[in-house]
Amino acid sequence: MAVGQTMASLNTQIINNIEIFFPPLPEQHAISEALSDMDALIAAQEALIAKKRAIKQGVMQELLTGKRRLPGFNGEWKEKSIGELLDYEQPTKYIVNSTEYAPNNEVPVLTANKSFILGYTDEIHGIYENVPVIIFDDFTTDKKYVNFPFKVKSSGMKILRQKHKFVDLRFVYEKMQLIDFVIGDHKRYYISEYQHIKISIPVLSEQNAISAIITTIETEIKTLEKKLEKIKLLKQGMMQELLTGRIRLM
Repeated sequence: MAVGQTMASLNTQIINNIEIFFPPLPEQHAISEALSDMDALIAAQEALIAKKRAIKQGVMQELLTGKRRLPGFNGEWKEKSIGELLDYEQPTKYIVNSTEYAPNNEVPVLTANKSFILGYTDEIHGIYENVPVIIFDDFTTDKKYVNFPFKVKSSGMKILRQKHKFVDLRFVYEKMQLIDFVIGDHKRYYISEYQHIKISIPVLSEQNAISAIITTIETEIKTLEKKLEKIKLLKQGMMQELLTGRIRLM
């Protein structure tokens, strides 16, 4: 018999010999119904989040492009390159020395990709504090808006901040989310290409109003996501209690 077949046979024997405790059928039904109710709550919350995200995307497409104007604003939008609106800084001074992170440390270590917060460091020097800024991954063009002090994982990013008082950084960040930039070779993009992309912007007061609306929707999404996590934790707790018999429904 081959090694793989032997291991599969042993695993099957082990599983077959595991004993589990289960209650009478009516209590099994009651437990499964309770957990199904939690699944329904989770699905409903996920649907709410998806709906709110779709609303945000629609609002961004309408307001950030000038297709729909907010009441009281009718001035002409001006075209500017990203490099005209934002300064950039190399992150070298803010790179973390040790990747031994711990949750009880205070300073977050960031990346611009989906991970965002990689962990927390106890290092007290080389912390970037002149926030808010945009961190921009030079190789993928991923970006994050950051409004708290931080350190970074590597030099593969740019730190972007507003260059002029007529610029709302959050507005520019949201505009950047709409840019369809095609990634080709593995290279740095910001200086050579990305900063030369042109975007249209209104006067500062309209930028402020638009970014405030989008920020409000984003806050609502985060609130819904936190509630979803609580529901998932509640379900996990129910499973631990009900499926082990610690709490009985009958």
